[in-house]
Amino acid sequence: MESINTLKGYDKVSDQENQIPSPLPKPSSRKTLIATVSTVSILLILAVVALTAGAFTRPSHNPPVSSNSLKSVCAVTRYPQTCFHALSSSLNESDPASILELSLRITSEKVSTLSMSFRSIDDMPEEPAVKDCAKLYADAASQLNETLLEIETKKKKGGNWMTEKVVGDVKTWISAAMTDGETCSDGLEEMGTVVGNDIKNEMVTASQMMSVCLAIVSQIKKLLLILH
Repeated sequence: MESINTLKGYDKVSDQENQIPSPLPKPSSRKTLIATVSTVSILLILAVVALTAGAFTRPSHNPPVSSNSLKSVCAVTRYPQTCFHALSSSLNESDPASILELSLRITSEKVSTLSMSFRSIDDMPEEPAVKDCAKLYADAASQLNETLLEIETKKKKGGNWMTEKVVGDVKTWISAAMTDGETCSDGLEEMGTVVGNDIKNEMVTASQMMSVCLAIVSQIKKLLLILH
């Protein structure tokens, strides 16, 4: 109350005060005034921060990419759960052609990683199957990269890139990559070579994702009609 009275006193200046300089506020009044100003300043800063945060967290006007299209595409594969789990976090566009490209890109990365995993244990000269697998998966990754390159080249030329020839080439390259994976598995089994569970899981995932890519490209025209 003392500080409030002091402030009110500034609005009412008596004749005596016109002649005599106003005394300085008492130390306690000055401390109270400083504390009040500091509190108000902090509240103002907090209000500005809250408004700024609200501006950045305001929902975007762009609708999120629907997962329904991805589920529909993955449904035509033998491994819909693997398909959805692998692609959902990276999905930016929901049309079947974009989903096909994304599946090829992610599968190529997984196959390349698997090749490096085999190279990391390629220090056992008595295990030729391991060396073979490293080469086979490197070749599989190359086949998948050729597929992506073919698609990107056709897209740059404009128009519909999904011609019978391109779709046929894509299917051939994916099938070749799958054959490389199967050859690796057969070689390990025939040689009785034991690899770690991590590599076994990588092999299963890579095999399933290559199957997913082949299924999508095989059904791409049907999917375009359904999801257009």
